[in-house]
Amino acid sequence: MVHLMSKSPLSIVKARFGDDPKKAKEKLVAAVKKVAGKDLWLERLNEDKGLQHVSNRKLLHLEQVFAAVSKQVGSREKLIGEIAKLQGRSKDESYIARLGTESTPSLWDRFQAVQSADPGKPESN
Repeated sequence: MVHLMSKSPLSIVKARFGDDPKKAKEKLVAAVKKVAGKDLWLERLNEDKGLQHVSNRKLLHLEQVFAAVSKQVGSREKLIGEIAKLQGRSKDESYIARLGTESTPSLWDRFQAVQSADPGKPESN
C-alpha cells in the first residue's frame, strides 16, 4: 500500500495562485473576500493585522466553508434559520440571537451535524 502525503497549504496556494508567495497570498486573501461577500463575513478581524497575517491553512478553510455555505444555503442568516428549524427552535429568539454570535465556520459545522442527525427527531437541548 502506498501512502501519499497531503500537500502543504503553501504548496496548494502556490499551485492555485502562482509561485510568488506574497502575490499568491494576496490572491488567496482576495478570493476569500470575494466568496465571503457581505452575506457570510462576520466582522471580527483585527484591523491592525488584517487577513494577510492569517495562515494559508485557515484562509483555505475559510474559502472552502464560505463557498459551501453560499452554494448550499445562501447566507449566514439563512444558515442560522436552517439550524434553528432543523433543531425545532425556529421561534426561540434568544437561541437564534446566540447563534448569530458564532462564526460562519462554527455555524457550518453545527449545520452539518444537525443535518446528519436523525431527520425525524429534533435534537434535545
